[in-house]
Amino acid sequence: MAGERNVWLMQVASRAKHVASAQRVRAFLHQVAAQHAWHDRDFSHEIDRAIARAYGMPPSVRQRSVVTAPSAAKPHTAVKRPTWPEFSPEDSQLYAQHELLFELRAKPFTPAEVLDQIYTQDELLCLARDVRSASTMPRHHWRGMEPAMQFIVANPMTATIGRTLDGKLSPRCLEIATQSRRFQVVEFDRGSPQQQAAILSSLHTPATVPLIMVLWSGGKSMHGWFDVRALSETAKQDFFAWAVTLGADASLWDPCKLVRMPGGRRSNGKAQPILHFNPMHLLT
Repeated sequence: MAGERNVWLMQVASRAKHVASAQRVRAFLHQVAAQHAWHDRDFSHEIDRAIARAYGMPPSVRQRSVVTAPSAAKPHTAVKRPTWPEFSPEDSQLYAQHELLFELRAKPFTPAEVLDQIYTQDELLCLARDVRSASTMPRHHWRGMEPAMQFIVANPMTATIGRTLDGKLSPRCLEIATQSRRFQVVEFDRGSPQQQAAILSSLHTPATVPLIMVLWSGGKSMHGWFDVRALSETAKQDFFAWAVTLGADASLWDPCKLVRMPGGRRSNGKAQPILHFNPMHLLT
């Protein structure tokens, strides 16, 4: 079936990238398609897409329009912000068949252990018990309080307090958010946990966009943390656009967005277990 062939293309490209160039792998896949008489339709698009994913360059998505929004650096000026592509059920179903990088069970990592390996002791972290109680303090000031927290801003803040767009002081606002993000969190709440985990696994590219952590929200969604430091600002946006095409929550592009605290706890008492954490995948 075509879907099975698409998955095969993706798997071969992902494995071959370690031993051959993108051009050679593309030529090989076209040769396979020709030799095995895949003549029911043209697989050129699927081959290009598999190569793009394997080599860390997400396939092109529909041209994104832009809307104006206030700038973080200059809160009262306007900058262009993307609107995101539509969800593609076909692509989502295809990548939901990807081989899993991790098992769907809680791992024995504590929130403190995770935070200590991805932030320095003096970096300014914004944590919150709920959406109304965020505070920004150096990492070491949060020690011992992490398990009780429900939310975190994935990237360190640049100051402990800033001004919102309406001029109010706040510990979580665009003015003090990191503009060149280190981590991009991708959240899926469509499909089964197995399908969500498969799509997150498909977005993992070790050399350029490694999946360093996955947690369960305690509700219905899975959150993947990707190290995107190797990407240009444009490539970061393209990566996230591809995730949105596969069903990710587009609101997580917001640089001061609260996301689920790894190993934290929801307001109803449910845990937010860490399903995968591999600091060896962190880019240096």
